[in-house]
Amino acid sequence: MKPNLRMIARNWWPVVLWLGVIRLESTSFASARNTFRLLLDVANFLFGRVDPQVVFELDHALRKSGHFIGYAVLSGLTFLALRNTYRDRVSLGRRWGQTFGDCWQLEWALIAILLTVVTASMDEIHQTFLPFRTGRWQDVVLDTSGAFALQLAIYLACQLRFFFRDSGGVPPAPKLPIIESE
Repeated sequence: MKPNLRMIARNWWPVVLWLGVIRLESTSFASARNTFRLLLDVANFLFGRVDPQVVFELDHALRKSGHFIGYAVLSGLTFLALRNTYRDRVSLGRRWGQTFGDCWQLEWALIAILLTVVTASMDEIHQTFLPFRTGRWQDVVLDTSGAFALQLAIYLACQLRFFFRDSGGVPPAPKLPIIESE
């Protein structure tokens, strides 16, 4: 079955939306200077006078976590879009979701990671041209790590799904050592 515009739109709109979110976060509006000021104002409002150094460190941790999580989400959404597009294009002669290949394929994971690397690289290059922003290759590595971590989690979840399904749905009980008390 050839993909049509409706099928592509249905499967890919979350990816396009998330790319838009990443693009907005790449502007001067989301610079460390602005996010620090906002976080400091909120912390001072909630807790009274707060040490700016603590807020600075919190802001840094939140920004780096945002890199890791934001690009993991992009990778996951891309993976799902690829899987759903594949599902909609093939006629298997059986119900979808019956095999491990319906849940996970290496090509889907690699393409999702590749899109993440390209997007993260373009984002960091773009930031080098903005005032109050810096483009750092370390952020591309962090973004890619998030994408890889989520792809690994998806793979393991699919493995577990089919392992438990094939073993009757119940994991074997672990054998624990017996500790005798005196």
